Parts: sequence; structure tokens; C-alpha cells
Amino acid sequence: MALNGAAKAFFADENIRRQAINDLAEIIKIPSVAGEREGIYPYGKVCAEALDKAAELAEKYGFRVENHDYHCMSILYGDAEPEVGIVCHLDVVPAGDGWSVPPYELTEKDGLLMGRGTHDDKGPFIQSLYTLRFFKENNIKLPFTVRLILGSDEEVGSSDLEYFAKVCKPPMFSFTPDSEFPVCIGEKGILSVGIDFGELDESIVEICGGTVSNAVPGKAYAIVKTEKELKEATDITVSKCEEGVKIEAVGKAAHAAMPEAGVNAISSLIAYLIDNGIVSENSPLGFIRKATGEYLGKNLGIAASNEAFGYLTCVGGVISSKRGIILQSFNIRYLPETPWEEIVAQIEKSVAPFGGKIDYSSNSDGYFVSADDKKIKALTDACEKVLGIESKPYTMGGGTYARWLPNTVAFGSGIESERNFLGDERGNAHQRDEYISVYEFFAGMEVYSEALSNLSEIL
Repeated sequence: MALNGAAKAFFADENIRRQAINDLAEIIKIPSVAGEREGIYPYGKVCAEALDKAAELAEKYGFRVENHDYHCMSILYGDAEPEVGIVCHLDVVPAGDGWSVPPYELTEKDGLLMGRGTHDDKGPFIQSLYTLRFFKENNIKLPFTVRLILGSDEEVGSSDLEYFAKVCKPPMFSFTPDSEFPVCIGEKGILSVGIDFGELDESIVEICGGTVSNAVPGKAYAIVKTEKELKEATDITVSKCEEGVKIEAVGKAAHAAMPEAGVNAISSLIAYLIDNGIVSENSPLGFIRKATGEYLGKNLGIAASNEAFGYLTCVGGVISSKRGIILQSFNIRYLPETPWEEIVAQIEKSVAPFGGKIDYSSNSDGYFVSADDKKIKALTDACEKVLGIESKPYTMGGGTYARWLPNTVAFGSGIESERNFLGDERGNAHQRDEYISVYEFFAGMEVYSEALSNLSEIL
């Protein structure tokens, strides 16, 4: 069906725009970081509070709501049997320090809507809700029911969607507005592996680096016993401490999906230890230096590439020496065509000569959809019409809800030209001063309206 400018006019209305921003402010107030179960609330009371607020907003605008035992919630428009899904999440990562504005209070500033969750993923929830408002308030019927699914565990493990799939039939096609426009037709598989490399070298008291497994570590340190006079070097500091000498390395942190932007501090630290004769290049730490010093998985024997996804990435994110044992984690974004069990087997083979053995592994499968799929074209056509940009589908190493629900792709709502206004490590998802621009906010609503209209012609 042709909307003939109706969506543009609806979202240009100042009353609608102010209502949408006010509704976003209401949901941003809730610090919905997923936690432990509290009674009937599987992810804690604060995540349940966010779902309740979403239900309150939906019911205010006349939509049906289904609460799936506080694991997730559905907001529905239409009564046709087939369903198209929009999948958002209301849980957020902790705010952290260093914000220039209150993280749990919506701030409008210089064309930006700032606050934790504005971009990931509460802003996209309001965009999706207002897309449903457009169809309902303009009395436009679709040949399918739109099911807006709201989760509470995306940032931790996506067990909310696992529960949804047990109690509801997944829609015939869905998109999740938890990435960037245009359409992500494929996500790499995500494999986490921990390697036990045995006992520490006797010259090392402690070694530690990184804070999370899914990031290039920006800092690492070791405490060593040595009589040598150690000198500081580029991005290396040396100081005496009670246990011996503390050596600290500074790299550059980066998300494991984009390791090209980072410098691994673990590799830099161990390189310094080797250069100063504290550990041997042929030791387990020497192997770790090589494996963490590159991000293609060559030293683990798992390098791979294809036309659709480019290359596999492998990041050594965290090193620790708990109980005197060296533990090194690797976060691997692999090509979906390769069974993850084969990758684990190859890693085990590669680390064995250095005394390494698999301590743990966990996996999340990726997905791939052909760019020629007519549903993908329906989405990209909507992007091109509203945003006026070439909308070639893409693949990525990041992970979204799309990998957890059948027949789902990531679709918006970020717009590349609207990102990075606040500089490095500020303003994007999971960062300080997270924002969605006012333009992104309302343009996304129009894109989703046009996309559903396009889908109505082919489904």
C-alpha cells in the first residue's frame, strides 16, 4: 500500500513529536539493568518496572498487551493471524561514570536526546510504538498483526526470547531496531573460549588484563620478582610495590566486533616481559602474546574469511592468574558456515603444545539471509525512500536479538551520519552521554512505517 506522505505528515506534527519525547523521558527514568530474580520478576523488579511502564504507554494509546511472565511483553496491533514482529529490549547496561548529563533523565541538547537507553534500545521502542500509533490513528489496516516484543535480558543473555519462543509462536518475519540502517542480513557467530595455561612462571606474582571478554583490553599489569633495573617504555609504566615490581601497559580498548580499532594491552605487557628477559618467548605467556597481538585467529589456527562476512575475528579479552593459574579468554566472531565445535577443537590442538587446555566455551549462532530476499528489499526500499541514502544490506560481527528469533534481521535505528557527534567513546550505545538525535528518532518512525507498508504488499 502507498502511504502517500501520510507517515511524514504524522511524525511532523508537533503534538506527536512532543508526546513521543515525553514518553521516551518516562521510560529513560527507569534504571532497568537486568539482575537476579526477585520473586515473580525473573530479571529483578526494576526490569519489571520498565515493562509495566511500556504496558501503561501502550494501553494509553489503545493497544492490546500480553505480559509473558515478566520475561518479556508483547504489544499488538491488528487481528490477522499471520504476524510480523518488531523486537526491542528495555534492559540497559549500567550507566557508569563520566556523564555530562544525568544518565537516567532525558536531556534535550543541541538536537540530541541524551540518556541511558536512548539509542540502545528504549529510543527504538518508542519509535516502534509510535509506528503502531501511526497505523492505528490513521485507521490503516495491515494484512498481518504487528507484534512489538519487548525483552528484558538482551544485554546479558537473551534468555527472555528463549522464554518467548516457548510460550508464543514466533512471527513469520521480524526485525529488531538495535543496530544501524539499512538492513543487517547477517551476524557472525559469537564464541567465547577460556584457556587454562597452567601455573604461572615463578618470576611472576600476578598478571591481570582486561575487564570483559568481548573487548580489546585497554589496560593490563603484572607484578614480578626481579633484581633487574626495569625502564619505562612507550605505554609502559614501572613502579615498585610490596610484592615486587608492578609493570602496567596501556593499549586502546575496542569492541570485540571491531578489533581493528584497538591495541591489546595484554600483548604489549607480555612483549615487555619477554624483551626484558622476565619470561621466555617459548613459554605459555609467549604464546599468549602472539595470540593476543593479532585479531585474525592465525596463532590459534582458526583464521577464515568469505565474501559475505569478510574475516573471522579473535580477541584475547581477559587474562588473570587466579589460584596461580594463567587463564586467558578469547572472544571469536566466526563465519556462520563453520560449526563452532570445529573451532574449539582446533583451538585445543593449537594450545596443547604450550600446556593449554579448554577451561570453558559458550556459543551463540549467527545468521545469514540473502540480500535478494523480497522482505529485505521491502526494508531497504523504505530506507532509501525516507533517508535518501543508498541502502545496501550489510553483515557484521556484533550480536542482536536477530540471532535468537527465527526469520529475524537487524534493521536500524541508528543512522551513520547522525552518530559520533560527541567524539571518541561518548554518545553511542553503552557509552557515556548515550544519545539518539532528534532527526534519527523521528526519521526512524517514518522508515518503519514505510517498511511495514512495503511488507503488506508481499506477505
